[in-house]
Amino acid sequence: MKAWLTFSPKIVSNSIISNLIKNYDIDFNILRADITPEGGKMLIEISGTQQKQAAEFMEKEGIHLNPINKVVKKDEEKCIDCGACISLCPVKAINTTEDWTVEVDDLKCVGCNFCTKSCPTRAIWVTE
Repeated sequence: MKAWLTFSPKIVSNSIISNLIKNYDIDFNILRADITPEGGKMLIEISGTQQKQAAEFMEKEGIHLNPINKVVKKDEEKCIDCGACISLCPVKAINTTEDWTVEVDDLKCVGCNFCTKSCPTRAIWVTE
């Protein structure tokens, strides 16, 4: 599961994430984070046998969890493989193959829409 976590200023200094990792059978990957004393956001990927319980723990501790259900798609006929979308992808869900074809990995996509705005032929879009 990929999700945005939102922290309030009240809990920013609490060790919630380290307790989460110690107490639950999960793999926890931070894809992006912006946390200050005023609060913050973190983009995470979580997997494992107890991911549901881990999500419930975070919510109970005051972290707002917003799951990401969006994926990137490419219209093969419209795409000219220009690569304009590649450098904008924060999670490297878009790459080129050895023959310079643009390839998308919807399992890595976080639904940010940066790629859609850069595509000159509108061959790439994000959907649920």
